[in-house]
Amino acid sequence: MKNVILQQAALDSQKEKIVLSLRDLSNYPKIVQYYLRNSLEEGREAIYYANLKHGGEFRTSPDQPWFSIKGEYHYLAYEPAFIWRGIIKPLPILAISARDFYFRGKGEMKIRLNGIIPLGKSVGPEMDEASLMRYVSEAPLFPSVFLTAKFISWEEIDSSSVKINIRDRGVKAEGVFTFNNLGEIIKYESTRARDTKEGPKPTKWTGNFSDYKDFDGFRIPTYFIAEWNLPQEDFQYVRFKVNSIEFNKL
Repeated sequence: MKNVILQQAALDSQKEKIVLSLRDLSNYPKIVQYYLRNSLEEGREAIYYANLKHGGEFRTSPDQPWFSIKGEYHYLAYEPAFIWRGIIKPLPILAISARDFYFRGKGEMKIRLNGIIPLGKSVGPEMDEASLMRYVSEAPLFPSVFLTAKFISWEEIDSSSVKINIRDRGVKAEGVFTFNNLGEIIKYESTRARDTKEGPKPTKWTGNFSDYKDFDGFRIPTYFIAEWNLPQEDFQYVRFKVNSIEFNKL
């Protein structure tokens, strides 16, 4: 799947360049207008592909320790698509690898031990939706997609929050972005399927963004925390720190 996404990125690179214009943003909610003006540069080429590498921590349950994780993303922006690979080493001789992707209406997650032994696989309509939701929740990392994508729509909630809707090949996802007074996205909230002993269960999910920095004319968050909002507690299970990110470089 990585090769498929890279091949599509190469095709997108041959398309007519999209130059960002911030002159007329009247179709966007006011807080989104403020965000776009603070995150993008007038006249810069829009992002069609992003490659991100990260470090961070991951755990599987609230009573488990945190393990270090390294991962890499490949995102497309002309259509909703990504692939992510991560690896955790709980012990020197053990490595748990995970791969998650969304491409043209299909999402999939695979987990393996030492790259060989299957530990889990998730596919189907709930996974399609969850993977598309992951894509839109991480879109602040390649922010020009909010200006150029025809598959995204907005609904204003109040002066600091908006509902975002994304549709792709019959799959849909939605959530709420919250902004601070600097025009930065600081939170994404939605409901997604969480694996439980009884099977997938719709559960409130939150992503928190912070530590914004400038990369090649784009202002993006470099720290991300994901958590399940359970009835008894908020369970943080991911803390990602951006190590590097490149745009439109193949």
